[in-house]
Amino acid sequence: MKRITVWAAALSACLLAVACSHTPAETDAPVAVAEAQPVAAETPDPASLPRVLMIGLDGLQTDMVDKWNAPNLQALAARGVQAEAMVPVMPTKTFVNFYSLATGLYPEHHGMVDNAPYDRALDEQFQNDTGPQDARWWGGEPIWITAEKQGLNASIMFWLGSEVEIEGLRPSRWTPYEHEKPYQDRVDEVLSWFDGPADTMPRFAAVYFDRVDTAGHYFGPDSDKAKDAVLEVDGYVGQLVDGLKARGLLDNTTIIVVSDHGMVNIDEARSLDVGALLDLDQLVIPQFTGAWAGSGSPFLQIYGEGDALDAAYAALKDFNPHIHVWKRGEMPANYHFDHPTRGPDLFVLADPGWSLQAKDMGGWRPLVAATHGYDNLDPSMRATFIGAGPIFPEGETAAPFENVNVYLMAACALGLTPAKTDGDPAVVERVTAGRCPASRTAP
Repeated sequence: MKRITVWAAALSACLLAVACSHTPAETDAPVAVAEAQPVAAETPDPASLPRVLMIGLDGLQTDMVDKWNAPNLQALAARGVQAEAMVPVMPTKTFVNFYSLATGLYPEHHGMVDNAPYDRALDEQFQNDTGPQDARWWGGEPIWITAEKQGLNASIMFWLGSEVEIEGLRPSRWTPYEHEKPYQDRVDEVLSWFDGPADTMPRFAAVYFDRVDTAGHYFGPDSDKAKDAVLEVDGYVGQLVDGLKARGLLDNTTIIVVSDHGMVNIDEARSLDVGALLDLDQLVIPQFTGAWAGSGSPFLQIYGEGDALDAAYAALKDFNPHIHVWKRGEMPANYHFDHPTRGPDLFVLADPGWSLQAKDMGGWRPLVAATHGYDNLDPSMRATFIGAGPIFPEGETAAPFENVNVYLMAACALGLTPAKTDGDPAVVERVTAGRCPASRTAP
């Protein structure tokens, strides 16, 4: 798909000062001139300023909100828009999709083509202990940087890409990821951001919760544990909404709840050992590196050249009907991760529920109950979108759309001039029922 470049003209206002003069009657008496007095600038009412709160719920599949009657998310949907589905980008992994949500870009343009991508030009693989604050890995312009560039405070808790400096800027508030930080502490801290002076209060805020994804991986997306996780995070969403309401900020706050992908059950009976088909001394396969090298994966990104690459392609393409292999530049149009230095030379993808392993590598471990990473158009990978607040109509259901459109919605809600994105202004106009017209976000 051809990249769509989106530019929105900024709305601006000019104040024209008109000087008036008066000529007094002629007289020998001196004319008294009143000394001009400074006019104190009015402090804007925080409740009158548009804000956005974006809440990321990792692994929240499209049907989970209504299947388990999550009351706070349902209430948000009732006063706003819920998508039938939000289409994730490929591959359907967490880092990839949360960064596409932040930037409005496909992975081929922002560079996060996996949770731990490999870069052939650098001859390096992303490392979790250093990569989050290494600007080389993070392309594009996240919405919080757009806000800061245009004078609006942004406060971010744990969103992917928020720990790195981009174009010399960071969010006004950010913190390194703490997986074990209690959820109640996260909620309390986010709400405390809105208790300070008006000039430090965030206009864009974002927070991330992993609970549903973790439960889905270990117990399956249809398990009681997954249900408990959904209802738990639903309660924290309710606290955030109630906290904004108590502070008089809810009416002017656009709340956007998003997830990154769905989840599907897997098992050993559908695991395919492909280790013997690959020359692991000549090829780089990021999914078969690290402590658990050779463990099950929905896909493989293979980097290499020459005979080793040709042999891998020939062996894999007819190995099993449940796996599919594409050469670089020949992948399906909806994949969009053929990054110049990170797009793989071969991409191997299993059907949903199937896995690729290399048990002889020594780091193999048993499969978890469920996973993601499969084709982004498969129903099991669908993500959740709920939006409520000033830019959304009330009680509407939106047809499925790609997650690269969310950046433009947040920019519109804040009156920002967006950076270049892969979003479609016509989609944003449709989802917002014309409140964010395409003419404001298109060339």
